[in-house]
Amino acid sequence: MSAKIMAALVAAQGDLSNPIKAKKANTGTYSYTYADLAGVLDHVRPVLAKHSLGLVQDVEVAEGRVGITTTLIHSSGESLKFGPLAASAPVDMQKLGSAITYARRYALVAALGIAADEDDDGAAAKDAPKSKPKAVANDEQVLAWVSRIDEAGDFIALKKIGHEISEHDLDSEVRAELLRQWTQRKSVLNAT
Repeated sequence: MSAKIMAALVAAQGDLSNPIKAKKANTGTYSYTYADLAGVLDHVRPVLAKHSLGLVQDVEVAEGRVGITTTLIHSSGESLKFGPLAASAPVDMQKLGSAITYARRYALVAALGIAADEDDDGAAAKDAPKSKPKAVANDEQVLAWVSRIDEAGDFIALKKIGHEISEHDLDSEVRAELLRQWTQRKSVLNAT
């Protein structure tokens, strides 16, 4: 039985918090903040050391897969293994290094029961939605939007018009003019 390491891990988890998410990523579909591997390690090492714990992360690349096994080691000699966490291994060395760093971070935070990313509710795991082509706006629609922007009595109505405009393909100059009018009307509504 590994009673000493289990007790040390429970005590360490009582002192651990989620690391500061100081990095920002943008996937093109959404953006999020996260703590990088160095930030996570800097955050957890003092707490682990306080409880006589250290960690080792073994990397194994085989058959097109990279696997990370995280091992917590107690000063008593007891150890506790987590993993492996496995993913596809890119052939390019720079991409492989990036994949290893990414996997190490995920394996480490999972082993310690902390979070280093914003919870995106599974958005990154889903296939990116197929974007449908935008409808081309005709002159009548543009004139109607100009009139509706001018008549919008509150921000909710104005926001709805803006959403309709954003769903249409427009000449860049027409779009810029509609945006100018929309922004001007928003300023008027905010002032009242």
